[in-house]
Order: sequence, then structure tokens, then C-alpha cells
Amino acid sequence: MKRIMDRLPREQVILRKKSGEVIENIDVLFGQGDVLIDDATLNIEEEDLLERTLPNGAKEHYIILERGFCKGTGFIPDRYQAKIEKLSAVKPSSSISIGDIHLNGGSRFNLNSVDNSTNITMSKNDETLFDNLLKTLEDSSIENKEDIKSSINDMKQAIGKPSLLEKYNSFIQSVANHMTIFAPFIPQLSALLIERLN
Repeated sequence: MKRIMDRLPREQVILRKKSGEVIENIDVLFGQGDVLIDDATLNIEEEDLLERTLPNGAKEHYIILERGFCKGTGFIPDRYQAKIEKLSAVKPSSSISIGDIHLNGGSRFNLNSVDNSTNITMSKNDETLFDNLLKTLEDSSIENKEDIKSSINDMKQAIGKPSLLEKYNSFIQSVANHMTIFAPFIPQLSALLIERLN
């Protein structure tokens, strides 16, 4: 039986399962918010990650929100039409920098304005997440531990700030070659990112 994508412009991605398993060279066809995978023998699950390499070598990561298995009929084979979301799709709110004023530690500065802001602090779950990330890093045999540790701490310090997305993307880049180790944390980090930037 012919595959659906035989005549369509498909590309290959890496599937990083939440269990840590990595499956390479999977043919997919990207759509608007979804991806077509015509290999129905794969075990696609919600919260798995797809890693896409662009022609310039940059990597994009997508989380599977809904696997979307479709049973074939007639000449159309079984397939997945999975709903996905790009991990960097969440846009932080814009920030304004005025001169050389720097405020830290929940400080507020109002100049002829009403204070409508709220302090965002780390929850116990956030603390546990970052502690587990650091422990996993320490227990691994990764070479660039200091760089990754720095990116984890930068991300932790950016909770509640517009720079969180930038720090998250830096973390993803720093662990790109070690995604099997850090893949179990990606869904929780993504949820944190969406929650804190909305």
C-alpha cells in the first residue's frame, strides 16, 4: 500500500519520547498546528517531542498535544495527524527599559503612575522542578555541566520576567545534544512557561 506522503514534500524529524527513548529519521509533513505521520507503527504519545532541524542548522522543538491517530479506509492507510505546539510559540509581554534603572527582588518603581503590577514568586512545585533538573544534571556524565547549570539557574531567576522565554530557549539549546536526559522535564517546563507568560 502506498503511503499518503509519497508525493508530498516531507521532512525528517527526531521523536523524543517522554520515556527518554529517541527515534530518528521519521518522515513527517508539517501543517498549521499539526503534523502528519504516516508510520502508524510508531507509538506516538501526548507530551512526546518532535525535533526539527532547519536548513540553517537551527533546531525547533514541538510538543505533541494530541496524537490524533486516524484509522485508514480503502486506499488511505492508518496514520497520525497529531496536534502540536512549538515550544517557543509563547510570546512574552513587551518590556520597557528606562535609562539605567535596575530593580531587583520584587521592587517596584512608579513615576506618575498607578501600580497595577503583581509580584510573581516561585511555587514549591517550581523549586522542586529546578532542584530535580540540577540533580539530574549532577548525576549525569555530561561534559558541559557548568554551561547547562548556568542556563538552568538563569531560567530559574527569570521566573515572572519577560526574559523567561529567552532563558528557556537558551536552556533548550544547551541541552539539545542531551535531550534523552532532559526530555522528561520538557512538558513541565513548557507548562511553566505558558502559565508564567500568559
